[in-house]
Order: sequence, then structure tokens, then C-alpha cells
Amino acid sequence: MLVIRLARGGRKKYPVYRIVAADKRRAATGKFVAVLGTYNPHTKELSFKKDELNQYVANGAQPSDAVLRLMRKDGLELPKWAAIVDKHRKPKKEQEETEEKAETPAEGEASAEVAAEAADAKAEVAEETHNIDNAEAAEAKDDAAVTEAVADAAAEAAKAEKPAE
Repeated sequence: MLVIRLARGGRKKYPVYRIVAADKRRAATGKFVAVLGTYNPHTKELSFKKDELNQYVANGAQPSDAVLRLMRKDGLELPKWAAIVDKHRKPKKEQEETEEKAETPAEGEASAEVAAEAADAKAEVAEETHNIDNAEAAEAKDDAAVTEAVADAAAEAAKAEKPAE
């Protein structure tokens, strides 16, 4: 299977990338089938051989996420099946702020009612978990008692068999 990916070149601490079509099993900087473009991240220069790139994609070559982002940046049409995986999530503060905005009602009275309902729900959940914890503890004690009884019975049976021999 062919993949379209970045092959690093350039000197130490100054990478320059070639966009290549290569066999998936080969090393990232190993042999490749064709050079489809270049990318210099320092100067942000990006060039594609658009006809060749479209031909390889149409024939089933799989672009990497980095190449898909570069294609989108250059304004090329992405394949319909291509999905760009965003590795960077929003900071936790931004996520919490957006959640709070979505949950906050517009009126002050409504927010008090919602807060009261939420407190009641939390209290019910806490009570249920407390009861569950007690029930689990009781079951564990019962299991321990049964295990002790079985062990005692086995020990008595073993004592009874020894003198019989």
C-alpha cells in the first residue's frame, strides 16, 4: 500500500521536508516512489505537484495526517474519506468555560432552581453509593464467613482421616 507522507531532510536542527509517495513498509526516510512536493516549516514555503498528488490519492494512496493538514492549508481538495485527527485538545479551562456557558440558564430564579435540583440529585447519589458500599461490605463479610467455614470443615475432615489410617 502506498502512503503519502513527509520525509525529513535538511541539516541538523533545521528540517526541510519532501512530500513523498512511498511503500508503507519502508522507513520514513527510505526509498520512495515519487516526490510530490516540498515543505519548509521555517519559511512556511509549501509546494505540491497537484496533478500527481491527486492521481496517487485517486488510486488509493493514503495521505498522513500531516500531509492532509498541509493539503488543507494549501487549499487542495481533500478526499471524502479522509479525516484529520486533531492531536491537540483545548486547555482544561476553556473546556470548563464552554461547558458552564452551555449549562447556565439565563434567569436568576431558574438557576437557583436548577442548583437546588442538582444538589438533591447529588445527595441521592451519595446516599445510594453509601448503601451500595454497606451492601458490598456485608457481602464480603458473608463470603469471608463461608470461606472460613469451608476451611474449618476441610481441616476437620483431614484430622478425621489421619487417625483412621
